[in-house]
Amino acid sequence: MTVRNDIAGAVHGQVVQAGQIGCVTLVSPGVDREHRPMQLPPVINNFVDRVDALRAMDHAMGKHEHGPILFVLSGMAGVGKSAAAVRWAHANRARFPAGLLYADLAEYRGRRGVGVSDVVSVFLRALGVLEPYIPATRAERIALFRSRTAQEPVLVLLDGADEPAQVRSVVPAASGSVVIATSRHRLAGLSLDGAEFIDLNPLDEADSANLMTGIVPSARIEDDRPAFHQLVELCAGLPLALRVAGAGLAQHRRWPVARLVRHLSDGAKRLDRLALEGEGSSVGQMFDLAYEELPHEARRLYLVMGGYPGPHFSLDAAAVAAGLDRDTVEPRLESLCAANLLTDIGDDRFQFHELIALHARRRFDAELDRDQRDEVERRIVTWFALGAAAADVTMMGNRWRLAEPDIDEWTMQFDAADAMRWLDAERPNLLAAMRTAATMRWYETVWRMCDSLWSFYHSRKHYSDWIEVHRLGLAAAQSTGNSVVEAHMRNRLARAHIEMRDFALAAQQLDQAAAIAAVDDRVKAVLMESRGLLYREQQLYPEAVDVFRRLVDDQLAAGDDRAFVMQSYQLGDVLVRAQHADEAVPVLTEALRTVAGMRNEDLTEARVRIALGTAYSRLRKFRDARSELQSAARVTHERKQPVKEAQALEELLSVAQAENDRGLFKSTAERLYRLYVAAGNPRSAEVWQWLEAGRRVESDD
Repeated sequence: MTVRNDIAGAVHGQVVQAGQIGCVTLVSPGVDREHRPMQLPPVINNFVDRVDALRAMDHAMGKHEHGPILFVLSGMAGVGKSAAAVRWAHANRARFPAGLLYADLAEYRGRRGVGVSDVVSVFLRALGVLEPYIPATRAERIALFRSRTAQEPVLVLLDGADEPAQVRSVVPAASGSVVIATSRHRLAGLSLDGAEFIDLNPLDEADSANLMTGIVPSARIEDDRPAFHQLVELCAGLPLALRVAGAGLAQHRRWPVARLVRHLSDGAKRLDRLALEGEGSSVGQMFDLAYEELPHEARRLYLVMGGYPGPHFSLDAAAVAAGLDRDTVEPRLESLCAANLLTDIGDDRFQFHELIALHARRRFDAELDRDQRDEVERRIVTWFALGAAAADVTMMGNRWRLAEPDIDEWTMQFDAADAMRWLDAERPNLLAAMRTAATMRWYETVWRMCDSLWSFYHSRKHYSDWIEVHRLGLAAAQSTGNSVVEAHMRNRLARAHIEMRDFALAAQQLDQAAAIAAVDDRVKAVLMESRGLLYREQQLYPEAVDVFRRLVDDQLAAGDDRAFVMQSYQLGDVLVRAQHADEAVPVLTEALRTVAGMRNEDLTEARVRIALGTAYSRLRKFRDARSELQSAARVTHERKQPVKEAQALEELLSVAQAENDRGLFKSTAERLYRLYVAAGNPRSAEVWQWLEAGRRVESDD
């Protein structure tokens, strides 16, 4: 008998001919359902600390009963984000019966960022989808990935994510699944997805020593323990640096630890001395090769940015350093990013890796002559000095300054809030520019820039920067013999010491300032004000009141409205602290009337309202207190002044408690909590407890 088989249409794959069929089992084409990927890299040896981070991840698992969980482990390069993520993933792999997926996104990062479609494709293959059945488009691949991960929990570890979209594309569908993204950025956009954010900081000295101890034989450590601690300090708590240093000791087995310390302490030679074992070349030589392969324009920009003093830079700063416009510089920055010699950290801001920064600086010093280097550094410092001055004028209006700034050449337009954001973003670069100016002996630039930054440091309470910058300003004033500037620098150092409660150091600075500036009336006034603040913080209230009453009278007689308002504010504040709120009210009310007629003094007015609101609160005039404090909180919030805003909110909480106003208490505490968290203030935990207590009361009602 002849059997004939006719099949209509195109055929893809194999065809089976059969004479008789009893039972048919249908299997989805292109899928091997026995695949359970186990892609995690091995756990790194000598893993230390990170107990808090791992515990936080375990705790979060208990909070999320439905849907996948997203973790973002963030921190600086080399801080051990990947090691912590891998450690947790291995410890919890039994939770994920459908498999463990891993991708190092550096391997997928090109000119336009990470190829998410390629990552998803690799994951699909690992999940058993055969190559011919992987869809062509990104959207279809993501949809198939979610279908393949819909039944049982899956873990996905993305190493080196730099934007939220990369993470969202590989979120499994099954409840109980977990995505861990490591990143040098916090990826705050994933808060919309309910992500859990865990920040990793450098190791403390003890954990750094433990990590190094696990690499270096104990006998070598005991031979010179002080040198061992020097080596640990040299690594600054970065696990990557600690491991490289440990590998260096392993490579040079006869070296005492002190020799490696000396060997790696020279920044100019460190790159060559960090040789890769078995590779026959140093890290510096690898960077040289990458540098030589750059296009000419990108190579020139890399060279110029080697002279940049700060830890990161904006597109605008790069354009200034190179003496070019933004549109010309931007594609050159992209070339450097594509070559992995520069990292785009978002918001038109870029950063060299620490070792690459050393390489760029070495090229800068070697390939440019002294005049060319000076020109680059002068452009950078001048730009930051102009920006600091423009920001100060925008925020503080017509406050008295040591010298009136010329900001006509500053092209960036911003309001007061923008100015504060710029100062916050550029804070470490401003300090670095100041250091460069001091090193180059550009003394007038140093003290002028210091004067411009005074209000910023006073507002933000960055005490370390505040003190260092004003010491540089003091040295510049002494070098030029400018006694008035020297007195003001000492006065502002005294203010920092007062706020830090170093009263002896504050008094010393004030005494030295008074000794060199006895003939200058304005200097006398500011020194007297600082002396009054010192008395206030020492709770010597009668002495403080006496100082500020004299200052108020002097400024009233001089007709200086702004100074009169500021000294009235200080007097009213001291009177409130001294339990004389009834005397403070007329003083502050008069100050408020005066400042209302002044232009661009809304922050000064807000200060006065905080003191007046506090006085009303002490007098149990809560309606008046609420009005003043809410007005002050609104202005300080708009002007990005978190310290003063928190001060207003703290007092407003007292008003809400006194009036048993739950709504006001809740809204105020929530805002205060966000401020404290953003500032890293440990009191955020206390405010959170207040909110939790309020919620329990509401639920009981």
